[in-house]
Amino acid sequence: MVDLLLKRYLWLIDTLKRNGEMTFEEISDKWDSSSVNDNGVVLSKRTFYNHCQAIARHFGIDIECRRGRGLNLYSIVNPEAIEDNSLTKWVLDSFSLGELLLGNATISDKILLEDIPSGREWLELVLQALQQNKELEAVYENFAGKKYAGAIRPLCIKLFKRRWYVLGQLTEGIMRIFSLDRFKSLDITDITFAYPPNFSPSAYFANFYGILVTDGKPEKIVIRTCKELPGYFRSLPLHPTQHELATKDGHTDFTLRLVPTFDFIQELLLHRDQLEVIAPQSLRDEIATIISKMSDRYKV
Repeated sequence: MVDLLLKRYLWLIDTLKRNGEMTFEEISDKWDSSSVNDNGVVLSKRTFYNHCQAIARHFGIDIECRRGRGLNLYSIVNPEAIEDNSLTKWVLDSFSLGELLLGNATISDKILLEDIPSGREWLELVLQALQQNKELEAVYENFAGKKYAGAIRPLCIKLFKRRWYVLGQLTEGIMRIFSLDRFKSLDITDITFAYPPNFSPSAYFANFYGILVTDGKPEKIVIRTCKELPGYFRSLPLHPTQHELATKDGHTDFTLRLVPTFDFIQELLLHRDQLEVIAPQSLRDEIATIISKMSDRYKV
């Protein structure tokens, strides 16, 4: 029942977000043909008003009526409640995409998707522990063979490159990131812990790209891009600090400010000869060394 109501709330938010002001009749017509309405239930005004109140209560999204010229027009009056909340926006975008795909189920063989290997196996358990500030008891082994068995105090979850990760505090106070698909076993315990009052997950990862956090200091990084790569970076920035500098002689320079960890360097190498590190010199040298080692592997 809870899942069904949540889908209805998300459907209503998504419908008004995409269509702007709508009459109740227009909303009702959309509901009649929605895949969420798999039982063919008619949307009554009372149910609609109840949904609006629940959406305001749970999501902070206000749906209000504007009266004029014999029409009652409903719309979301505070769209910033969606745009400023990354979780709400992500859930709504995912729901909207899911609805679109389900509406085209007859051509499912022509829709190719990427699998998330750690998508749901342990996610619900970790979220429950986060909600209740409960410790997790884990048995873990990463791809390098490093093992861990013991308690984890979950602080946040993060999705990166199709894998879910949980940032946990160990009993020794050490912070460690765990990939959910590498857990051998995971159980929620009855042991509660005090969530660090001044800890901010977004601030913890703010100076980094990806999931690896080190003791390094953020640096100003300048990268030069060419061909179609500038367009990709404009449409999907590598990092919130990314800023476009100038376009000249067929290339575009961008600047970022972060700690150049393994994840970031790996991302830079992904773009092959369309990207060049201009500064700092230390990062430029490190990239050059990696490229040289890679070249040596292919020498006959």
